Amino acid sequence: MSSVPLPHTPTEAALQSLRDELKGNIFRNVKGLFAKYFEGKSWSVVVQNKLQETKSAKIVSKLSAGVPGIAHFDSLAEWLAEFQTQFFTVDQANFHFHSQPLSTTGTTPGAVIYLETSDLQSVAGSTRVFGEFHPDSAPLMVDDDDDILRFCERAQQVFKVQSARCFVHGFLVRGNALELWVFDRSGAYSSERLDLVQRPDLLVRTLAGYTLMNDEDAGFNTFVKRLAPGSDSYITFHQRDKFHLRPGLVATADYIVGPGTTCYVASTSTIGEPDTVIKFSWREDEEPTELRVLKRAHERNAWGVIQLLHYQDLMKIANLRQGLQFPQTFVNRTFSCIAITPLGRPIRQFTSIPELLEVLRDLVKALQSLYVNARILHRDVAIKNLIITPQQHRADSPKGVLLDFNFALDLDNAHPIEPMVGSDGFMAIGILSGHRHTYRHDLESLFYVFLWIAIANDRVHDEANDILKGIPKTSRLWKWCTMDFGAVGRDKAADMSPEGFEGILDEFCSDFAPLRGLAKELHTLIFPVRDGNIFTGTERDQVAVQRLYDGMKHAFNRSALAFQG
Repeated sequence: MSSVPLPHTPTEAALQSLRDELKGNIFRNVKGLFAKYFEGKSWSVVVQNKLQETKSAKIVSKLSAGVPGIAHFDSLAEWLAEFQTQFFTVDQANFHFHSQPLSTTGTTPGAVIYLETSDLQSVAGSTRVFGEFHPDSAPLMVDDDDDILRFCERAQQVFKVQSARCFVHGFLVRGNALELWVFDRSGAYSSERLDLVQRPDLLVRTLAGYTLMNDEDAGFNTFVKRLAPGSDSYITFHQRDKFHLRPGLVATADYIVGPGTTCYVASTSTIGEPDTVIKFSWREDEEPTELRVLKRAHERNAWGVIQLLHYQDLMKIANLRQGLQFPQTFVNRTFSCIAITPLGRPIRQFTSIPELLEVLRDLVKALQSLYVNARILHRDVAIKNLIITPQQHRADSPKGVLLDFNFALDLDNAHPIEPMVGSDGFMAIGILSGHRHTYRHDLESLFYVFLWIAIANDRVHDEANDILKGIPKTSRLWKWCTMDFGAVGRDKAADMSPEGFEGILDEFCSDFAPLRGLAKELHTLIFPVRDGNIFTGTERDQVAVQRLYDGMKHAFNRSALAFQG
């Protein structure tokens, strides 16, 4: 893993996004945090001995007394170097502090500090702990201060690099006050403000603790293991089946609060071709939706659906926060790991347009099988959740497969009211208007997948907001990705009108210009004009259901054959 990027000043848009993400999920002055992580540990004795040994006690006293005198970056760097000499033992020989001055824009000058490991092949990755140091003249941060958001944004950067991490430690020194922070997939929380005047050795104790704590206490995902430093990593389900993980991640999460979905590719041997996806995620509900739905889909012979191999729950947020006193309830998430197959390419990595069209044809068949045979709706059809399968020997094997069933709905176990779910840019007009999800909405979302690919032809990005960065601001797709769902629904309806759709067709890139006729055919099937307006509702009789599925399958298939000549 690479190191966390150097300090930067996040944009106002980035701060607002983080503000929305953390709203209601930041807890200040949580009692018990210091005791939980820094007292009663096996290494606590080591720290205590350091503070009591005659030789080291003098250095500790000097370091403690020197904290109030740190007024600029150079003096901080010297202080950290002296600390490192004293407390980094043989076991921490590959540890080091990396510090950088903070921007002075809108803040009192300070520095950001990272405790890192130089062994980039280790399970720990690069950054273990991060912190900020602000001199004595800095005012205390208030709860809604943008400085706090900037501090939290550093945790977000760590999670971007170490997406499978369970939680991240942080510390904030502001004048004579020390705050300890922890960031997990349910938010952020800090200790009470600790007074460095009353306890001058507290900063030394804290940094020593961060240095000596094991990977589990430091927040790393210890379900991923290694036989030796530098060796390949692996996981074992229920102490039986072992999967060897390949370097690099095929899916990561660039936020703090949320499921934090992280995926590796793996195989059952160190030399075998990867054929499995190992997926880590934090779910909100007690019952694992994806596990339940995939089992049901398999029992009911759904075709074109990812297969579940193994599953294991690992921990809960409530367990991570056990012993702490929170002022209000928090979202409890469960961390789980699943192994699924096959390992395919993202749909955006199609090798030819005929291949893409065949994949889309089989994805229509997969949605039909999922709905008709298994009575399940996917509800999150988007570029990121569609893959192209490896070459199969059997002619009836699907070329395209559906994955990520976290939002799927078993129609035999549906509730009277279901929450709105889906991905930005791909949600159906009816869903954006607050209607219940139906089979037709999954097909409408697949149509949007085709349009996004035809317009942007982005072979790198899966998320709509990332794809937008590569297309002109004049594109109609920009209006499909805002938090105002009602406005998005109205804009999509306008773009799907006969007149508006001509504007969408005009945006097709040159490679897909020959497929405008296919787009028109699909558009007519999904949005028939009735009484002068496009119909966005759902016809439920068997003939209408079959007609829509068959119409889309045949349209994609005819175009694939025509392209092949």
